[in-house]
Amino acid sequence: MPATSRPIRIAFLLQVVIASLVVVLCILGLAAARERLGDPAATLGAVAIAVLAIAGASWLAYRATRRALAPISWLLREVARWDPQRPDVRALSPELIPGQVCGPARQLAEALHALGERVDACIARERDFTRDASHELRTPLTVIRVATDLIEGDHGLSERSRRSLARIRAANSGMESLMDALLVLARDQGVALETEDFAVREVVEAELERIRPLVEGKGLQLHLQMDAEPELHAHPRVLGVMLGNLLGNAVRFTDNGRISVRLAADRVEVTDTGIGMDAASLARAFEPFWRAGIEHPAGAGLGLSIAQRLGQRCGWPLQLSSTPGTGTRATIVFGTGFAGG
Repeated sequence: MPATSRPIRIAFLLQVVIASLVVVLCILGLAAARERLGDPAATLGAVAIAVLAIAGASWLAYRATRRALAPISWLLREVARWDPQRPDVRALSPELIPGQVCGPARQLAEALHALGERVDACIARERDFTRDASHELRTPLTVIRVATDLIEGDHGLSERSRRSLARIRAANSGMESLMDALLVLARDQGVALETEDFAVREVVEAELERIRPLVEGKGLQLHLQMDAEPELHAHPRVLGVMLGNLLGNAVRFTDNGRISVRLAADRVEVTDTGIGMDAASLARAFEPFWRAGIEHPAGAGLGLSIAQRLGQRCGWPLQLSSTPGTGTRATIVFGTGFAGG
């Protein structure tokens, strides 16, 4: 039998004794009321003894219950001290657990300690990966960027080669932005992001130029409406990745018509005349690897998911509205980091 079962059993038995004494007390009271006992002093004495017995049994039951629950209370106090973001489980180390904590409570404490150690190990691996990936992935991208800069200085390049070189540079720049954005998602929420002031208009125009060849290749119109020129204080590449994913989705699911981008004081909107989504598809639009149109198989179905998570990380809610057969509107609302315009 576990060590904590004995106090619980004692408390149960004491509670049975208390209930029995209450019954006896009630019987004596009824007998006294009906004057079946000839000696009132004896009746009062019996009642007093019963009351004292109940009080004593109740106190013993309280002590036994408190002793039985003491290990759980200690465990609750230790867990209550944890920081939800970085729980410190050292107090639950087997060598630091008090001797009175035994039985199921000790097993639970040891299980929580083992779980905490696994969580710490996972966080350490994630931190190491973020650091290593940031270094190892930047190196080849930097080599490509430097090489394209050197090639661009060759005056003997044909116009076709220069267009290909421009596409290489644009793809390399997009890869750098995507890598930075994914590393932002990989970092712990408590780690501050690299931030700077930048004009939203420059990001919008850069993404439009990057997507323009795809738009023209499908015979679509591309329109930019500038209602304001806000500035943001945030990670410099995140907005570009979010906007690039929204534009990529708009091109992918639009076969006729136009793609419009509107920049307002507190938001940027991307509107297309594509296939649109019904309510059921709209509810699942942010799920990873999910696509609204089977007839449009291109893409892995991660664009909107990544954009939404980046928006949550930076305090920029991503909103979607759509009508089947009419088109979709995606809106990035500038919250945290908004500097006006």
